[in-house]
Amino acid sequence: MELHTQQELIRLAMREAQQAAGEGNYPFGAVAAGADGKVVASAHNTQNTTHDPTAHAEVNLIRLLARQFTESELADLYLASNAESCSMCMSAAIKAGFRHFIFGAPSEPHMEPFLTVSDVLKFCRTKMDVTFGVVEEECRRQIAETRKSQGKLAQ
Repeated sequence: MELHTQQELIRLAMREAQQAAGEGNYPFGAVAAGADGKVVASAHNTQNTTHDPTAHAEVNLIRLLARQFTESELADLYLASNAESCSMCMSAAIKAGFRHFIFGAPSEPHMEPFLTVSDVLKFCRTKMDVTFGVVEEECRRQIAETRKSQGKLAQ
C-alpha cells in the first residue's frame, strides 16, 4: 500500500479518535480498508461511555467486522490505528485474521501490561505486515492535547 494511502487511513483513524474524545472516551480510532485503500469499517474507543474496559477502538472494529467477514477475508484487509495497539488489541486482531497493520503513534510506557506490537509479534507463527510511525507526530500531538484537555492520562 502506498504511503499517501496509509496516511489517509491514519488520518481517518484520527477522526475516529476525535469522536471518541468528544464523547468522553480515550482518543483512539481504527479503520479497516482493502489494499486499494477503500474503507470498509471504522470504530473508536468507547471504554468510558460503555463502562467496558475491552471497548478499545480495534476491538470495537473487530466486533463490527466479524459479523460481515470471514477470517480469510480479514487477512486481506489493513487495520490502521492512530496509535500502536495494546497487547489485547493486537492479539485480538491477529486471532480475528488480520495480517496487515498500519500505526501512527508508538506504544506508551503507561500501558499495563507494557507489551508492544513488536513484543506480541515475536510469538506469532504467521508473518505479519506492519508499518509503524505513519503521521506519527500528528497522532502524538492529538493524543497529548486530548490528555491535557481531559485532565487525565488517556489510556
